[in-house]
Amino acid sequence: MDVFKEAIRVKEKTKKKTADNVTVMQNDFTKAQHSQKRIFQREKKAHMRRLSLIFFFGAALIVPCLWKTVGNWLEIRNLDAAIALAKTEKKQAEDENTQLTYEVKLLQDDEYIAKLARGKYYLSKDGEIIFSLPEDNQTKMAEKQGNAADSDS
Repeated sequence: MDVFKEAIRVKEKTKKKTADNVTVMQNDFTKAQHSQKRIFQREKKAHMRRLSLIFFFGAALIVPCLWKTVGNWLEIRNLDAAIALAKTEKKQAEDENTQLTYEVKLLQDDEYIAKLARGKYYLSKDGEIIFSLPEDNQTKMAEKQGNAADSDS
C-alpha cells in the first residue's frame, strides 16, 4: 500500500491541478505554452505601464492648458459684461450731456431767463401784477414734495 501511495505522490509532482480539477501535463509543449503565456503577460503589463505613463504625462500637459483656457473664457465673459455696462453708461452720459447743452443754450437766452424767473419765482416786470391761483399752488406743492422725497432717497 505504501508503494501505491508513493506512486501517486510522484505522479502528483509531475502533474498540476487547476481550479476545474483538470490535471495539467508537464511536457515540453505545455512548458513552452506556459513560458509564452508568461512572456505575453509580462509584455502586456509593460504595455499597460507605458500607457499609464503616457496618459499621466498627457494629462499633466493638457489640464493646465484647459485650466487657463477656461479662466480666459470666464474673464472674457466678465469683460464683455463690463463693456456692455460701460456702453449703457456712456449712452446715458451722452443723453445727459445733450440735455445739459440744450439747457445751457436756453439759459444764455435772456427771454427764457425772464420767463423762468417769472414762472418759478413770481418776479414781475415794472407795472405787472401776478396772481397765484389755487391750482397752481397745488401743483407747486406737489412738485416740492416730490423733490423732497427724491432728495431723501
